[in-house]
Amino acid sequence: MTDSSAHADGALRLDGDHERIAAYYRDWAADYDHDVMSEGYVSPMIVAGLAALAVPAETGLDALDAGCGTGLVGRMLGQRRPEVRLHGVDLSPEMAERAEETGAYASVAGGVDLLDYAAAEDSPHFPLVLCSGTLTLGHIGIEGLDALLDLTEPEGHLAVSVRRTHSLEDGYPARVAQLAEQGLVEIVSELINAPYLENGGADYWLLRRL
Repeated sequence: MTDSSAHADGALRLDGDHERIAAYYRDWAADYDHDVMSEGYVSPMIVAGLAALAVPAETGLDALDAGCGTGLVGRMLGQRRPEVRLHGVDLSPEMAERAEETGAYASVAGGVDLLDYAAAEDSPHFPLVLCSGTLTLGHIGIEGLDALLDLTEPEGHLAVSVRRTHSLEDGYPARVAQLAEQGLVEIVSELINAPYLENGGADYWLLRRL
């Protein structure tokens, strides 16, 4: 096993423990981009592409990159929709610092727990929310999907990836279908078991909150 694959696999065994997650990404931040790209990580490109479907060209709006990491999604979205004002939040201050250095974000905040951020009485709402790589094994459970939708304005869009093994274990496809049946979201686009990393796929959705 290479160092890059060892890092990627190790991130799946953090059991949702915030302190362990923050410490793991603190130590990984410097090598993260190299490692995940070496493992064929395409989620940022796909999530940014889905988000671009929801934003007409030359449209300026505020968007949230939830779990922005080192800013891979921001860089990808900036190539497609440079007028979007992207705001990033991440649990790891060190990862968030890397994202800020890309210049792709209007603002970046580290030390942000996604579930607490969404549940706060004064939490912001965005017409576009992106989330790549955060809903995965060892990080956040299916409650993360509801949190992301809470951060999405009515008639706004959520572009999200969920690692396939996590998606199956926690029942994401059924939850998305349930939300659609209840009239809470419209499924604009759905990619099931699409490319993610060399060692596994992911499910992707572009949802419009109703």
